[in-house]
Amino acid sequence: MELKEVGEFGLIERLKAGAIVDPARVVMGIGDDAAVLKGEPGFLTLASTDMLVEDIHFTLATATPREIGYKTMAVNVSDIAAMGGIPEQALVSLALRPEQQVEFVDELYAGLRECGQRFGVNIIGGDTVSSPRAMVINLAILGRVENDACLYRHGARPGDILLVTGDLGGSAAGLDTLLSPRPAPAEVIAWARARHFRPTPRVVEIRAALKAGGLTAADDISDGLVAEVYTLATASRVGIVLEAGAIPIAPATRQLAAIYHKEPLDYALYGGEDFELLLACRPDKVDAVREAVNRACRTPVTVIGRVVPAEEGITINHRGRVLPLTPGGYNHFQLDR
Repeated sequence: MELKEVGEFGLIERLKAGAIVDPARVVMGIGDDAAVLKGEPGFLTLASTDMLVEDIHFTLATATPREIGYKTMAVNVSDIAAMGGIPEQALVSLALRPEQQVEFVDELYAGLRECGQRFGVNIIGGDTVSSPRAMVINLAILGRVENDACLYRHGARPGDILLVTGDLGGSAAGLDTLLSPRPAPAEVIAWARARHFRPTPRVVEIRAALKAGGLTAADDISDGLVAEVYTLATASRVGIVLEAGAIPIAPATRQLAAIYHKEPLDYALYGGEDFELLLACRPDKVDAVREAVNRACRTPVTVIGRVVPAEEGITINHRGRVLPLTPGGYNHFQLDR
């Protein structure tokens, strides 16, 4: 059987079997944005890792080394934020071609450090090896969260309200401008490029939201809103109804969608790499969460749907019609991304 037959998520399910040999400190292993371990008194330790591979996650023809470094750190910080935590330490491992310029690596680390400084993350170690072809960057990150504050994908319940931070689709629009450049206002292209290479992990937002209370589940939007909705619904054993008209899409994303003859909603639903947070919240706490985040950092938090019983499935209310929501998003090893 080939990997493309099982896909990324099928492979993960296979790898989970027998992975935990000593469960004494393991609260959550494989299957969420980060692993959760029992830590110092009153806290849980969070651990996550992401690997970026040349010509899959980035190309040297379209990205600067500083952008690659910044994004590598940011996507890992986002995993810690999705669990409600505070990022603290990182280890960076690199596979590099021998002919790679030292100045390139200097700039790569400048990007890593820039994002690390912004979110309080130390780079405490790692490894370097030679690679005959593609460059590979792997970053492992550690963080912590209070025992009673950790958020998982499996906590949503029917009646909860679905929220999202920021806006969606900007990163996918930015990718289009890189891979297929077309005439567009310079400020729009610059904005979209930044959304793709310099996402903002929502650490401040999630910490403010936790203080307001009422959150029941969370996931960061790395593979696209639809993919994360399916992930959260599957983990929580619930259904979800999205409101298409409520999904936040920035004016620049809409402008680029018109230029590329695409639907803005497709960017938002299936684009991925926005690294916003998808949150499930008790109805009585929605206003408090939105107000708390607004006070902390002015990031908008939008109601985009609701959690329903599992038998109602995963649907989207689009222009008055409730339609089944087609699975999609980025999935490694599968050809139909």
